[in-house]
Amino acid sequence: MKTQPLVSILIPLYNQERYFKACMRSVEAQTYKNLEIIVVNDGSTDRSPQMAKDWAARDSRVKVLDKQNEGVTFARRDAYLAAKGEFVTFLDSDDMLLPRSIGIMVETIQAVNVDLVMGMHDKFVGHFTTNRKACRHSQFPCGKVVSQPELFDIYYENFFCSSRFFPVSMWAKLYRKSVIDKAYQETELFSSDINLMGEDLLFNMKVFPFLNSMYRIEESVYRYRYGGGTTGFNKNMPQILVLSDTRLELLDQYNYTRGYGPLFAEYVAFVYNHAAQLIYFNQADKKGVIEYFKQELASRKLIPRLEDYYAQKNEMASHVRLLLDHNYEDMYDYARSLGTATYGSTKFKIIAYLVKVCSLLS
Repeated sequence: MKTQPLVSILIPLYNQERYFKACMRSVEAQTYKNLEIIVVNDGSTDRSPQMAKDWAARDSRVKVLDKQNEGVTFARRDAYLAAKGEFVTFLDSDDMLLPRSIGIMVETIQAVNVDLVMGMHDKFVGHFTTNRKACRHSQFPCGKVVSQPELFDIYYENFFCSSRFFPVSMWAKLYRKSVIDKAYQETELFSSDINLMGEDLLFNMKVFPFLNSMYRIEESVYRYRYGGGTTGFNKNMPQILVLSDTRLELLDQYNYTRGYGPLFAEYVAFVYNHAAQLIYFNQADKKGVIEYFKQELASRKLIPRLEDYYAQKNEMASHVRLLLDHNYEDMYDYARSLGTATYGSTKFKIIAYLVKVCSLLS
């Protein structure tokens, strides 16, 4: 490595005393030493802020910022505004880095001279880890510099469908800070609309058009703690629906026509998926679910455009037709069957049980 530029590791912290020590130990264990570690205490009420301050007392690279609770989006914003590094990476306070994570990404970004390096990640729960190294599971190439205009023309579609090219998470990535600076100056990069689910997607969706180049490596650089909304009712899912309008605005802004179809298809899927969760996890009765459908279709700016898009199609899935016709009774029946098939399946129940048990043992 020719030089060791300063790298800022940005860690939002909210009530993570159970896992925060492991997170910070993984930072301390980095083979790459020229770091500033900015921990933003987002109004935590447990012992984690004191743990962070104890760490800062023995490691001058650690800086702790205290603030009133505003959510992870603005905790990351405040960490970014305090960052002085040439490069920036994000780390959630319940996750971990691998020892060579920062070193590998810095070596790569210097060697190939790109704006963003993305690594693989491992999922883990308790003492069990699922390795995610293989590039063959992604349609974005490993070991190749992808530059503009190809980067935008082909891969921006990733943010309007199911992330089939690469993960939309902010972690497991090393950003050139000057690119984030430009996006921050010209967009509302940290939006108050999204603060619980989809904030990673929104951030990267707004940064991506400012990238000149990107590179993906096959090495795992991040350990993601698996669980949360994937194993039960996800009360934050409606934020993805809110985000749909913002995504449509970005498609219009960039005249990115290939993104409309994937966005509309994913929106319909999320409308039904949230209803399926409301039904299966007993969060609303039939009347409540139908009222959710009515309010959603009446309030979303995206709906007229979605209807125009599908009006030009000769064929469409039956559940899409139900939505276009506002056939709420049959929409309810479809969502109920979807919930039973998805959340009532033996596979889902086993995964949910194992995640719960392993989390208790960790």
